[in-house]
Amino acid sequence: MKKILNKKHKFNKIPNKISHVLIALATCFILVGIIAEWDTGLTKTEFHEGDIVLRSIYAPFDFKIKGDIDYKTTEAVKRDAISLVPPVYSIDGSVKEDALNKINSFFSAIELLKNDEGAVEEKLLKIKAASESYNVPFPITSGILDLKDLQGFFAETVKIVEYIMDTGIISVSESTKLKKDLLKTVTLINKSKNTEQEKPAEEFWASSDIRKKIESFPSSLKDRKEKILLVDLISAALNSNVRYQEEETDFRKQAAAAKIKPVYNMVEVKKNELILNKGERVSKEHMAKLEAIEQRDPPTIKVAAFFGIALLVGLFILLLVLYIEFYEPDLIVGNKELVLLASICILMTLAGKLIVISPWPSNMIPVSAASMLIALLINNRLAIVVTCFLSIIIGMISGGSLDVAAVSIVGGIIGIFAVRNVRRRSQLISAGLVVGFANMAYFIGMGLLNSLDFNIYMTEAFIGLANGVMSAIIVTGVLPIFETTSKTITDISLLEIADLNHPILKEMVIKAPGTYHHSLVVGNLVEAACEAIGANALLARVSAYFHDIGKIEKAEYFSENQTGKSMHDKLSPTMSSLIITSHVKNGVELAQKYGLNRRIVDIIKQHHGTGLVFYFFKRALEKTGDEDVFEEGFRYPGPKPQTKEAACVLLADSVEAASRTLDDPTPSSIQGLVKKIINNKFIDAQLDECELTLKDLEKIAEIFTHILTGIYHSRVEYPEDTRKK
Repeated sequence: MKKILNKKHKFNKIPNKISHVLIALATCFILVGIIAEWDTGLTKTEFHEGDIVLRSIYAPFDFKIKGDIDYKTTEAVKRDAISLVPPVYSIDGSVKEDALNKINSFFSAIELLKNDEGAVEEKLLKIKAASESYNVPFPITSGILDLKDLQGFFAETVKIVEYIMDTGIISVSESTKLKKDLLKTVTLINKSKNTEQEKPAEEFWASSDIRKKIESFPSSLKDRKEKILLVDLISAALNSNVRYQEEETDFRKQAAAAKIKPVYNMVEVKKNELILNKGERVSKEHMAKLEAIEQRDPPTIKVAAFFGIALLVGLFILLLVLYIEFYEPDLIVGNKELVLLASICILMTLAGKLIVISPWPSNMIPVSAASMLIALLINNRLAIVVTCFLSIIIGMISGGSLDVAAVSIVGGIIGIFAVRNVRRRSQLISAGLVVGFANMAYFIGMGLLNSLDFNIYMTEAFIGLANGVMSAIIVTGVLPIFETTSKTITDISLLEIADLNHPILKEMVIKAPGTYHHSLVVGNLVEAACEAIGANALLARVSAYFHDIGKIEKAEYFSENQTGKSMHDKLSPTMSSLIITSHVKNGVELAQKYGLNRRIVDIIKQHHGTGLVFYFFKRALEKTGDEDVFEEGFRYPGPKPQTKEAACVLLADSVEAASRTLDDPTPSSIQGLVKKIINNKFIDAQLDECELTLKDLEKIAEIFTHILTGIYHSRVEYPEDTRKK
C-alpha cells in the first residue's frame, strides 16, 4: 500500500515539474532578450562621457570615425547645392489681360473707321488719332483698315497673343542673362492660378525675338500682306509679362545650403590601436570611437554574441534549477515561488539595462534590492545563489565589467545578512546603509589597489553608498506589492499581524476570553520552542494567536470558556465531538474572511492534525459499547502538521490545555505531563509528515517544561495582618 501511495505521489509531481521547466525556459528567453537587445544591436560599452576606465581598451578591428568638420569641402558642397537651384520667375496675368483689352479696343475703333463714310481728309485724321492712341504705327493701322476679312484677322491676332502671353515674354536683359549663365531651366510661378512649374528657359519669348518667332509661327492667314500686318501689330502690342524674383530665388538658395550637412574629416583607427588607457577619463572623442565599435560589429559577431549570451544565461538557469532540486527541494512546491523569483530577476535585469543605456553610472544598478527581496520573501540561501548569478548577468550588461559584477555580489550578500532578522520596515533603511558602506569599502579598496586618484575612487564610493540607500528605498516600496501579489508573508508582515488589536483577537477577548488567554500562552510556548529548534518563531507565535479563532462562534462549548455547568451534558458524545472538531473548519473560514496569509491558515487547519477527541470518544464507549463506536468519527479532519511550526503549535496547544488539569503542578509533574503528551502525539503518528527529529522533540519538551513551571510556580503564603488599627 505504501509503495502505491509513493508512486501516486510521484505521479502527482509530474505536472509541477513540467510547469517548473516552462517557467525556467520563459525566464531564460526573457533574460536573453533583455541582455542582447536583438533589435538595436548588442551593447558593448558601459561608459559615459566623464567616466574613469579601470582597464585599457583596444580597437578590435580597423574602422573610421568622423573627425573635425572640413569647412572647405562643406562650402564647396553648399555652392554646388546653390548652383542647382533654378532662378525663380513669376508670370503677370494682368499684362495679358491689358494686351487683349488693348487689341479689342483697337479693332473696335478700326471697325468704326471702316464704316465711316465721311470725307477722306477727316477719315485720315481719325486713323492717325487711333494709331497714336493705341500706339500702333500709322501704316499698320491703315493696312489693317484695308483688309477684307477684318474679323478673321482679329481672331488670329487674339489666338497668337494668348499663346505668346501664356508661354511668357521676358525682357531682352533677362534673356541675355539666362543665356550667359547657361541656365536651361527656371521655376515659373503663376500667382493668379496659384501654380508653380519647372520650365525650360528656351521656351520663353524674348522681346527682341517676337518678330522672328511670329514670322515662323503657323497661321491660318494665307495672304502675305496679312501676315506682315499680323507680325507688325503683335510686335507693337505686346510687352514682357515674366519678371525675375530675386528675393524668392535667394531664399531658396539659402534653404538649399542649410540642408547640407557638414562634411567631416575621417579619422582612421587601426586594429589593436589603444583607445582608452587605464585610469583615463572618457572624452567626447573616446565615446565616438566606442560607439563606432559598437555599431560596426559584423553581423557574424552579433549572431555569435547573441548565442553566447543565450548559452551563459541558460547555464545559469540550469545551475539554479539543479541547486533547488537537490538542496532546496521543499522550498518550491508550487509555481508561486518560482514565478516570484523569476519576476524579481527579470525586473532587476531590465532595470540594469535601463541604467546602462542612461547617463547614470552602471554602479547604480541596485542588485542588492533583488537580493534583499528574495531573502525576505523566499529564502536566504537561495538569495545568495541567485545574487551570484544575477551579478554576473549585470556585469555582462555593463560591457563585461568585473567591477560592477563584484560590487553587486558584495552588496547583495551583505544585504541578505542585513535583512536576516528584520522585523520592521524602518530596519530596511539601516540594512540599506550597511549595503552602502560595504559598497564604499569595495570601491575604496579597488581604488587603493589600482593607485587611482583619491577624488576618483571616493566619487565611486559615494555612488556605492547611494546604491545601498536606493536599494533599501526600493525594497521598502515594492515589498508590500510582492507580498500581496504572491500571497507571501514576511516577518515584517507577521509583526504587523501580531498586533493584539486585530479585529479577530478583539472579538475573541469579548466572546471567548479563556480561549484568548490560552492562545497567548500557546504563542509564548511555540515561540520559545521554534527558536530552540531553528524554525520560524514569529510565524509560529502569530499562528498560535489565531489557531483557535474557530471557537468564537460557540465559545461556551469549550471548557476554558465555561463558568458553570457544561453545555455538553445534554448532548450526545457524537454531537459534542462534532462541535469540538468543527472549530478547525470555522477557524479556517474566519481566517480566510479576514485575509490572513495562507501559511497561518494552514497552521490553523493542521493544529490538531487527525487527533482523537479522546474525552468524548471514551464517553461514547461507556454509553454504547466498543462495537458501535469508531475512532474515525471522533478524529479531527486534518491534515497532519506539514511544517515544524505547525507541529509546535499542535504540541503546545495540547500541553497547555492538559497542564490546566494538574492538581499539583510541580516541576516533576509538569515534566511528566509534557513528555507523556509529546509521546502520545508521536505514537499517534501526528508528527509523521513534518521534519521534527527526536532531538527536536527533546528540546521542545525541555522548553515547554521550563515555561510551564514558571507559569505554575509555587508562591509563598503571605501571613494575614491581624493588627488592629
